[in-house]
Amino acid sequence: MKLNDKGELVKFIKRQKLLVLSTVDENGRPWTSNVYYSADKDLNLFFVSPPDAKHSQHIKNKSQVSFSIPWYDEKDLANRKAIQGTGICRRTTNAGEIIKLLKNHYKYYPLWKSVITYKAMREKLIESRPYIIKPNYMKFWNDELFGEEGVKEFNF
Repeated sequence: MKLNDKGELVKFIKRQKLLVLSTVDENGRPWTSNVYYSADKDLNLFFVSPPDAKHSQHIKNKSQVSFSIPWYDEKDLANRKAIQGTGICRRTTNAGEIIKLLKNHYKYYPLWKSVITYKAMREKLIESRPYIIKPNYMKFWNDELFGEEGVKEFNF
């Protein structure tokens, strides 16, 4: 993986806000949900969700997930960009990790700073809990950078 390719990947991921998350239940039935996410420089993807949400229950039983981060230009549908990937997702209960995750999340969603807090989670004032996706594979589709139908693949 070239450093500049990874830099473009990080830049793209950090500019988006919606992640399409796919999980499977204990019987192998797929489920897709949309989550607001944030990312760090190491490409860890963070989101918060209630533990009783269908995707959270699936993650509890099977941590392997797939995801997509789409983007499009409504004025030029030939200008396509997206990420498709796989990874391991887990709920974190580590205080240090949660605080780091939330600080990162507030950069994306400043209005959440007063609502989605470590204290609110610890005192069970809100249902949502933090999750981390550690990607092991990403396919970065970017016609503008890599040419028509251009993709770069990253294994972690």
